Parts: sequence; structure tokens; C-alpha cells
Amino acid sequence: MPMTRSIPKIREQLTQIENQTAILGHHFAATYDQYAQRLGQILQQQGVYAVYQICTQIYPDAFLQLDYNPRHKFQTQLRTAIAKFYEQLLANLEKEGIFLDSSRQEQIVEEPENTPEETEELILLGSDGEVPEEEKPEDSNIPDLQEIKDFLSQALQKEGLSLEMLLPQGMGSTEAKVPTVIKTPEDLQKWHLQVEKVLHRSVVALSMNINRLLTASKIIPPNLPLHILEMALQSEDDRLAPNREKMPHVVNLLIEKAQKPESDNVSPPPTDQGEDDTENDDDDDEDLSPEALEELIHRSKRGQISRLTALNLRLKDLEFADVNLGLIRKQIHTYLKDLNKLEKQYRQLERQQVTAKAELAWRSTWQNQDNGGA
Repeated sequence: MPMTRSIPKIREQLTQIENQTAILGHHFAATYDQYAQRLGQILQQQGVYAVYQICTQIYPDAFLQLDYNPRHKFQTQLRTAIAKFYEQLLANLEKEGIFLDSSRQEQIVEEPENTPEETEELILLGSDGEVPEEEKPEDSNIPDLQEIKDFLSQALQKEGLSLEMLLPQGMGSTEAKVPTVIKTPEDLQKWHLQVEKVLHRSVVALSMNINRLLTASKIIPPNLPLHILEMALQSEDDRLAPNREKMPHVVNLLIEKAQKPESDNVSPPPTDQGEDDTENDDDDDEDLSPEALEELIHRSKRGQISRLTALNLRLKDLEFADVNLGLIRKQIHTYLKDLNKLEKQYRQLERQQVTAKAELAWRSTWQNQDNGGA
């Protein structure tokens, strides 16, 4: 019967990868923090410029209808919304148990402890002397924390009190999520995907917040169905991608007036195939077939279709517009490649460990039946 690798040796290699994962996790957190800070800075430039174009190039008449006070109020609200992006992003991440700042990063690394499988393995290895027996505490009569808590709870109940009532205000609340625990490469992969999801949702939320400001100020026509627009932006449909060369971060939409309210539809300008990608600018009509263009004009004259413009901030477009943000994204991609390698190695070692445990379990029971061994 072939000899397998030593289980303690495999576990040692697994621990090494877990340590490398912890270090990589800190690099990820620090780099994502740099990304978030730079993103907040570039939004104050690109975001404001995109709104400036909407107000002066697309809807100048509506913008000129605003008196000084409402115009000043709109611009102040715009500045505030963009300036608070970084702070709001960190708050959104913390709701998911994700902390990017260095003072909280140490919380993402889990302290090693024996799993039930490892405990069983210790029992199997005990006779071989490869793993020392766990020392028992000198005084086993010392009550544990749970016993003390149960005793206090019973005593307080007799007085009509509870432990929660004795805690300072707010400490009994469970609203805050426990920091995400990262031990294995798979844990870090999940952490990375969650950060990306929150980043995307936060940028979409900022776009929608600004679109609501534009609508409330009557710069964008009020017939823009914001709830449908939000779903479209969340989908990251490339047909809604702004034209980077002509007007970045701005998307043109065709709003079709359906017969029934529930059938309201927001879509990019249609092409001759109906679903193909299209540019989002006034020159897009050149891409339409003559028949499709004639139908579009006919329906527009009948008031069935109106064209509206909205803000559509997207991470890939912001990275394209800023060299520094793009470089930070490349660094994240480099870390992700390293993580993929660690995850592959970790899975292979886990498989080897399971195989070694199974063979050890086989030999332990086989030897009990036949002293000659297998």
C-alpha cells in the first residue's frame, strides 16, 4: 500500500498559505482604501463635470429657468452628495462587516482553532506520538464564562432585571455586523467580491441621488421613471454605457409611453436588430436603418417616445478617465492573480489532507483486525 504524505506536514503547509492569505488580505484592504479615496476625489471632478454638461449642454433652458437661490441650493446639494461619497462608502462596507482602515484590519484574521475534523485527527494520531496530548488545566473546578453568565442571569431575574438592562445604552444592539473573518483564500475571495459589490452599488446610489436632485430641480424632465432607471444602472448594461469621447458619464435614454402604467419601459436607443449595442448620443440616429429611423421619428411625433438624459457614473469609465485610479485597479488585479494561485494550492492540499486522513482511518481499524497490517 503506497505511503501518503504526513498529515502534520500537510497542515503545516495549509497554515503557511493561511498566513500568506492574511498578509494578502491586508494588502487588499489597504489598496481598496486607496482606491476608495481616489474614487472620491475623481468623482468631485468627473461627477461635477458630467452634471455641468447636463445643465449647460443638454438642458440649458431648464437650468436657466432656475433663480439664483434654487440654483445655488442645487449646486450645494450636489457638492455635499459627492463630497460625502467616501464616508458613505466606508459606512456601506461596515454594514457588511468590511473594514478598510488599518486600525480595524487586524479583525479580519481568524485565530486558529481545532475544527471537529482536526480533533478527530488528533485522536487518531495520538498512538503514533506525532501530536502531543493536550494538557488539562490544573484546576478543573474553575467555572467557565457561560456558567457565570447563567448564574448572574438567574440572580437578576429574581429582581426583575436582565444583563441587557445593565449594559450601557447601545451595547445590547445587534445592528452592527460582525467583522468578516478571513482565514482561507476562499474567504478572501468572498471578501473581495463583496467589496466590489458594495463599490458598484455605492456609485449607482450616488448617480441616482444626483438624478433625483436634477429631477427635483426640474432640470431633467419629471417623466423620467427613476425606479426603472435605477434598475437599469444596477444591471451595468453596456448599452447604457456613456460615450467616453463625446460626453462621459452621461447616458441618453428613450422613454416609451406604454399603454399600461406597469409596462413603462426605459431602454437605450433601439437599433435595426432591436437589441444590439448602440451609442448614446444625438449622432446615434446615424446607426439606425432607414426603416427603423422612420419608425422612430413617426412614434416620436405622436408623443409615444421621448428622449431623456441622465447621469450614469460607472467604475470602469471612471478608471478609464483617471490614470491613478486605473493603476490602483491594476494592482488589485495583480493581488487577485496571487489569490487565485493560493486558492488553487490550498484546494490541492485540502484534498491531500482528506485522502491522508481516510488512509489513516483505514489503517487504524485494519490493524485492529490483523496485527500484520495492510
